[in-house]
Amino acid sequence: MPDELKTRNEIPAFATWNVESIYATDDDWEKDFDKTAAFMESMKKWTGRLANGPGTLQSSIEELLSQHRLLEKLFTYASMKGDEDLGNSLYSGMLSRIRSRFVEFNAAHSFLIPELLAIPEDTINSWLEKLELEPYRTWLQDILRFRSHILSEKEEVLLANTSEIISGFSSAFGKLSNVDMPARLPEIEDENGNSVKLTSGKFSAFLQKKDRRVRKDAFLGFYGEVKGNVATKAALLEGQVKSDIFRARMRNYNSALEASLFNDIVSVSVYDSLIKSVHDNLPVLHRYFQFRKNALDLDSAHMYDVNVPIVPESKADYTWDEAVNLTLEAVAPLGRDYVDALAMGFENRWVDRYENQGKRSGAYSGGCYDSHPYILHNFNGTLRSVFTLAHEAGHSMHSLLSRISQPYHMSEYKIIVAEVASTTNEMLLIDLLLKRMDDKQDKAYLLDHLLGTFKSTLVRQTMFAEFEKMIHEHVESGNPLTPDYLNSSYYDLTKLYHGDSFAWDDEDDFIATEWSRIPHFYYNFYVYKYATGLSSAIDISSRILSGEPGAIDSFIAFLKGGSSRPPLELLKGAGVDLTTPEPVNLALKKMENTLEELEKII
Repeated sequence: MPDELKTRNEIPAFATWNVESIYATDDDWEKDFDKTAAFMESMKKWTGRLANGPGTLQSSIEELLSQHRLLEKLFTYASMKGDEDLGNSLYSGMLSRIRSRFVEFNAAHSFLIPELLAIPEDTINSWLEKLELEPYRTWLQDILRFRSHILSEKEEVLLANTSEIISGFSSAFGKLSNVDMPARLPEIEDENGNSVKLTSGKFSAFLQKKDRRVRKDAFLGFYGEVKGNVATKAALLEGQVKSDIFRARMRNYNSALEASLFNDIVSVSVYDSLIKSVHDNLPVLHRYFQFRKNALDLDSAHMYDVNVPIVPESKADYTWDEAVNLTLEAVAPLGRDYVDALAMGFENRWVDRYENQGKRSGAYSGGCYDSHPYILHNFNGTLRSVFTLAHEAGHSMHSLLSRISQPYHMSEYKIIVAEVASTTNEMLLIDLLLKRMDDKQDKAYLLDHLLGTFKSTLVRQTMFAEFEKMIHEHVESGNPLTPDYLNSSYYDLTKLYHGDSFAWDDEDDFIATEWSRIPHFYYNFYVYKYATGLSSAIDISSRILSGEPGAIDSFIAFLKGGSSRPPLELLKGAGVDLTTPEPVNLALKKMENTLEELEKII
């Protein structure tokens, strides 16, 4: 990748996602958007009629889902086009308009659930046995379990109309983090003596450089700019947290955490058990950091040393084609159909490959029921970005198989299982690379990378989850989220998780502001799912790679399940029981075993 960040127009078409397969032109989008203007009035005809019988209920559901499906398609296009360049006012305007239309839509059908829940339980249960409602039985049963958390029709309308306002906190965070702040990032001198402007993508790559001076300059330069934005970021995060709490209290939950987990049919005890298991195993992580400090021959370790490999990678710069081929080879154990579908996706521009000016940072898998999956990437040639491709490909295949196998209203899997397929792919890639490496140094690099996966996906995300719970409880107790509180709380938590191997001096103090650049804190208790996802993936991939009979079929069945059954039940069908601490403890034991194997080599 060149040092000068290209504009969007300079990226070749073959390296971009083919969002035109959703809408060929913006005018086509506008035509469909115009159709949605009538949705709100159309929904009114069902008001007060749902109790008339199962046939009426069926017709209202089908119109609702049809409207939602088109709105989702419109949103997907506008959102993806906007992510290509967050400074593009045309697409930010389109995204704002479709968000407003979603708010109107949600308000227009806000009568549906209160009316549905007003139908006597015996009556609705008898209706669910009728042929008309058979396709919607599971979907309706999932709605009916919210009975104690649904408000009156008037209150539901008011609550629906707050969603656009609430989304402003996340939107402002995104603009500040991806447009305004990057424009002010400094230039640093790379390992070759060239002056390079920092970007979010280059920052991650610089922290893996062998040259410690480069890591330090990147860390201090990046966080020097981050530090200047914490007052605004604290106000935005406080607004988001208060919004989470407001919605939870409105719906009669005991906490924002409980409200978030309820949707996934997960108890708070699962969340707390994850944090406890990681706390119980922190000595393993501390031992790992001490080992890294010794292996890197550092008198004093700093936070900019956390991600650098402890041994040089024999191949440090992967081409895009190499990343694709490695991903396809890694997932070969999942079967020919899986590999062929993913290969077709790579060939047909599922992926937006490279960073460009204004492009959203990070990576994600997106799309909708009426499109193929899409992957936003910021590929930079590192092994980490190869793993990111495999990770997002897992998400995309999960979505593809679920959408092919389930009707629209049952096709979206619950978030609690969203990270299982992606991290299973990562584990398969690790296994492929380890089997290929005869050289001890290369194997040591891979083992350290695997330990880094444990550190970043299981332990770090659990730290984020603990911080997220902490700040919500702080506000729920009537306290403000000041920059000082956020900085000190995050810094103390970082020290707890990382241990005594670090200097914790004025250079490491910058990490106290890291909370202000984590977008997932605007996702309402999402991050813990990375940790449970990795734990599940380690279990699943181990059984697949060992050749356990039925392991592949049960995993593919899980991927096809969508929301046809409760998520933890679907996962249990794949052999993982997250209601017990066993999957997390087994994953942490594997981390310890991996560390011991690395210690023997070095």
